[in-house]
Amino acid sequence: MNMEMRKESILVCVHYGPHGQRLIQRGSRLAKLLDAPLRVLTVEPARKETYSPEKELYLSAWRKQTEESGGEFLVRKCGGGQKTADVIAEASREASVTQIIIGRASHSFWHEITHGDFVDDLLDRIGATDLHIVAVQRYPEMLEETHEKGFSALLVNKDGHYMLSSEEEQTTEADSSQEAVEGIFFRELDTDFDSGLFKIVKNDQAEYLKIVQGEWIKK
Repeated sequence: MNMEMRKESILVCVHYGPHGQRLIQRGSRLAKLLDAPLRVLTVEPARKETYSPEKELYLSAWRKQTEESGGEFLVRKCGGGQKTADVIAEASREASVTQIIIGRASHSFWHEITHGDFVDDLLDRIGATDLHIVAVQRYPEMLEETHEKGFSALLVNKDGHYMLSSEEEQTTEADSSQEAVEGIFFRELDTDFDSGLFKIVKNDQAEYLKIVQGEWIKK
């Protein structure tokens, strides 16, 4: 039985913030490797936003970078009660996309990627399309764009769960024998919870652990 192989097609999703350029670079390299067409998509909220010169500069730079890479730059709006995942899936179907690349950010319209069911929603809509998620941990030099200034903290083992604790809190604990890991905690912007990244150094290499509401979430 003859089966025609599906031609690869790449879709990179970017939003206003520091990660767009690197996501496009990754998508461009993948497109060249697979000899596949490249499209870059940004999704705008349905609500009308005030004009932002800085945002326009991002859009212009992304469009130029995409076109220089031989790709097509797309701007879509959410409308009629659509979610971001709906718009991405719709653009993906129209272009017969086989691989989607998204990045994690921590605030603004794209906030739902890391604080809601965005990934599950998108996977439900894109079927057999591959989804690549590029985590913010890959961009430690841009932490200041997405997280507050870091401060010294500890991860303390409490009944098998590593909980975030300040050094001051730990010194006042009655039991100072608890296992603890020293590091730097970077709280995500626009959150009242202790959620963010915990930086540790092992063998002279920095590692970033995901902290959600004060607890280390192991992958």
